[in-house]
Parts: sequence; C-alpha cells; structure tokens
Amino acid sequence: MPASWDRELRDSGWDPQVLGLGSGHEPGLVVADDLARWPELAAPVDGVFVGVSAHGDVTARVKALAHSACHYSSSRDFRGADWHGLVRAWSGCPDGGSITESALVPAGGATEPQVYVQLRQRGDGDATDGVLRSLRVR
Repeated sequence: MPASWDRELRDSGWDPQVLGLGSGHEPGLVVADDLARWPELAAPVDGVFVGVSAHGDVTARVKALAHSACHYSSSRDFRGADWHGLVRAWSGCPDGGSITESALVPAGGATEPQVYVQLRQRGDGDATDGVLRSLRVR
C-alpha cells in the first residue's frame, strides 16, 4: 500500500449487508488518507477497505457492482500466493481516480474466509495487485 494512504485507520468492522450479503457485524478495516470522506465515492480519497464475510457469495456480489459515474474498465482473475479471486476495475471516476472491487478466497482451495476489498486511488499506477498480495487475514 502506498505510504501516503496510511494517514488514518478505522478497524471497527463492517456490516456485509451493504454489499447485499447477510447482515451482521464482521471484521473489517479502512486505511485511507481521509477517513471522514471515505463514504463519498466522488470525494478525492486514496485508500483501501478490507472486509471479511462468513456468509453469502462475495464473488457474486462483486460481479453485480456498478459505479455509474465511472467508466467500467475490466474484470480479471487474481492469483497470488495466499489469495485467489476476481478483480473488477472502473476508471474516470468523479474524483479523477479509479476504483477496484475484489472478491477473494484462500489460495489453498478453502472457500472461507471470503474477503471483499475496495481500493480507491488517484494518480498513476495501480496498487491493486500489491495490496492483494500483501493481505493477511487472521
């Protein structure tokens, strides 16, 4: 994760219902340069949200996501040493940046934990693969 993003951290968890999964409190955190503006997708914020879900199909929910104010760029598989999954990307967002949404499962073949990752970034370069490769869930 780029060093400029780690100004603020919130590790209070999340409710997977916001993604269309079952409701409840699950582990989750946001690391961003402006946590107060993170909920506003049009705000110029760089950072990453990681949420764990024990119920539902995170991959199906990520496939259903749309960001109408952005340009849909691509969908691809991710294969790292620890995680496998789906990465979908949008560019040309109102904040001048991009959004990637990822659904991951352990690389060893287990179906849990499922992990949802939203990455928002402005500027050149794509930090998605680096963030996903460095992800550790306990």
